[in-house]
Amino acid sequence: MPLVVTQGSLAESLISTGSLELVPRQCKLAKYQKLKSVPTFRVTGDMIAYASPDSTYAVTRRLFDGAKKEIIIGIYDFSADYMKEIVLNAIRRGVKVSLMLDIDSKDEQSLFDELTKFGCNGVPAPSCASDVISYFPSSHEKVIVIDGIWSLIQSGNYSNNSIPFNEEDGGDPDHFVTGNRDMGVAIRSKPLATFFANLLRSDMKLELDAETIEALGKTVKRRKAPDLVEAVPEDLPMQLFPSKTFNPSGTIRVRPILCPDNYLDVIPALLESATQSIYLEHQYIRSKQDEIIKLLTAIRNARARNPALDVRIILGKIFSASDFKKEQENVANLKQNFGLVLDQNIRYIDTKRFVHCHNKLIIVDGTDVLISSQNWSSTGVGNNREGGVLMHYPDIAQYYSTIFESDWSTAQTRIPRPGAATIVPEALTRRRFVKVVAADYQEV
Repeated sequence: MPLVVTQGSLAESLISTGSLELVPRQCKLAKYQKLKSVPTFRVTGDMIAYASPDSTYAVTRRLFDGAKKEIIIGIYDFSADYMKEIVLNAIRRGVKVSLMLDIDSKDEQSLFDELTKFGCNGVPAPSCASDVISYFPSSHEKVIVIDGIWSLIQSGNYSNNSIPFNEEDGGDPDHFVTGNRDMGVAIRSKPLATFFANLLRSDMKLELDAETIEALGKTVKRRKAPDLVEAVPEDLPMQLFPSKTFNPSGTIRVRPILCPDNYLDVIPALLESATQSIYLEHQYIRSKQDEIIKLLTAIRNARARNPALDVRIILGKIFSASDFKKEQENVANLKQNFGLVLDQNIRYIDTKRFVHCHNKLIIVDGTDVLISSQNWSSTGVGNNREGGVLMHYPDIAQYYSTIFESDWSTAQTRIPRPGAATIVPEALTRRRFVKVVAADYQEV
């Protein structure tokens, strides 16, 4: 459980309820026109697979520093100061930077304002956090386009734990910065980059068009992000994974998977097609919500046709006592209605090695892999703005599978109880803590 270092009723509320929502996400939504079709791309260029806490920062830094013309960023949370400096460095070199950010706290607003002050084209995301119009509860994607060539798609935000400051690709064991388990991929393809750039610009236009209509003005109350710290994980991950660059010998099928557009049109069928294995690494699974029942039913159907199907799921940490009780009910439901049981099918990320599991990974039959931002809640797969890529490429699937297997080997086989909500001053002076942000934990 995050250890709260703050004052007043906010701290008490956070501890007692586990609520970390900074702006209300149950707002009235404008009607979003879904894409009529989402194309599949035939990719022949390089693909870089990476993961947090090991290599996300190193890959991102390398590609940002290599940018010559333009960087477009669509992201849910941006709170890491060192990522701000990378963006400012790009602007100083003359690179045009556009940022669409779901601004849900005063701290994020300050960072956003600073970037725009120094030349970033900053546009608030058209989510419930917007002051003018809301098309999505959350703009929760993590999509970056560089020079109209590279598309970076990932589960992790620009927060200290989702993109830890490990300058060495794969991490230096003697100076390792711990963090969340997240995954990402960078794909070199001009057509794919054009698609994602157009998507981001289209969402920006939804916001900018609304800003010109005075009658739509509204005020979202943003509070200061609470000061949250956690005890540092005691151990390194079982294995540290540097990024890996793949040079396909042929064409690779890559399909953007978007919400609200096509996730529920594509992913249930993918899961139901499994004949050998399904690996999921997710923050949580809301198994009683209607849209998630569709996904779990697809897994159940696949198991009915293939009784030996290897289904394994790694979930994130439990935040509070109330969440622990909910998770007990969730696990009972997964067993009763979908035949998924603790240890054999369900484990929890090892919090002695990771701060949290913030991943949204799906691997089917060791050949198809989804890297994306969608959490398994009805909002996450339904009406948020989310982004991902489904790749039919056994080589890259093997890279992510190896990481999954490593995480599975140390994952907890019982529902972990949350830790105590206290921290002694001596621990702070010894720096045995890590700062966390609300966006890493709140349900979306």
